[in-house]
Amino acid sequence: MSHHNASLTFSHAPNKHNAALSEKSLHEIQMQLMNKQELRLRYIQLMNDAQKILGRDEAIDLIKESEVIWEKLST
Repeated sequence: MSHHNASLTFSHAPNKHNAALSEKSLHEIQMQLMNKQELRLRYIQLMNDAQKILGRDEAIDLIKESEVIWEKLST
């Protein structure tokens, strides 16, 4: 078998390593999305608690300030 044929055969062989990397990447993406969703839910809970404790007007000010901070963190 020539060098050309050997490399051609190798390049067409299924690459289990790439499949494993894809699965790992998908899992990591799913975990990141779950973590972000948990953070969003916690954020909403905190804002609701702020309104109950501080009252509507002060909570609105707090929410506006936190949104500015959130935007800076999200970019």
